[in-house]
Amino acid sequence: MNVTILGTNGFLSRAIAIYCNKKGYFIDMYGLNEPKGHRYHQFHRIDLMKDELPYHEIIQSDIIVYAIGAGIQSNLKEENGLIYNLNVTVPVKICNELKKHCFKGVFITFGSVFEIGETKEEHFFTEHEILTSTSPSPNDYTTSKRMLSRFVDSSKHEFTYWHFFLPTIYGESENPLRLIPYTIHAIQNNVPLHFTSGDQTRQYIYVEEIPQLIDVAYCKKLPSGLYNIQGKETLTVREIVTLIHDHFNIKVPENCFGTVKRDDTGMKFLALDGIKLEKVIGFKASICLLDVINRY
Repeated sequence: MNVTILGTNGFLSRAIAIYCNKKGYFIDMYGLNEPKGHRYHQFHRIDLMKDELPYHEIIQSDIIVYAIGAGIQSNLKEENGLIYNLNVTVPVKICNELKKHCFKGVFITFGSVFEIGETKEEHFFTEHEILTSTSPSPNDYTTSKRMLSRFVDSSKHEFTYWHFFLPTIYGESENPLRLIPYTIHAIQNNVPLHFTSGDQTRQYIYVEEIPQLIDVAYCKKLPSGLYNIQGKETLTVREIVTLIHDHFNIKVPENCFGTVKRDDTGMKFLALDGIKLEKVIGFKASICLLDVINRY
């Protein structure tokens, strides 16, 4: 299989590339920096904000994965122009160019559970509910992701286009400032912990399950469409923190919750209903945090 990955050294793009290495797939990588942590056949240094992709080359791929984005890590304080360009303008342009160049393979982009917005409803949201959500958007990342999803839902193309809504992805190589590694490293180094109120509920999927899903989807010829990837666990921040402390046989410190403010605290319950994807290709996430926590 020939796979083109747009985006280098990102958490998800690296996981997809490592999986391709294990399967012996041919990988072409496009991005700002040379890929690290995995093998590849060709690397093309490119800035998609200003450079043109060699479409005559990438249309030879069986799968093209757009694994570039901006705004997901609030601590980076990325400029909103960059967020809308990388999350909307660039993937829309690529889609239209692939159509123009008669691409016959699979193009993949990713949506986000954040597109649900600021809601207190406590249920697993379907693809249609995410697409039609009118709940307030807390930031430009959420708004930009909604824009791309609506484009994908409305556009027509001859090639296969999968747009996957992702829950919170985690794994041992994720940003150390994110909840799980932050908590683990603080416990291991006896550093004080600081969290939000802890009552926000999030759904979690181990990052290695995503490339496995893509491979299964390709083998089973998944039709074009928007699909939720439902995570194995749906837990509050407080439950995740407690789970990690219990693993290390340590009591959760008093007064560690409610000491931090974040933009996403208004989104009380973010979880995806993955029944559509399960019915079509049989995918169901199976890995729990405790299965892989010792990899951190």
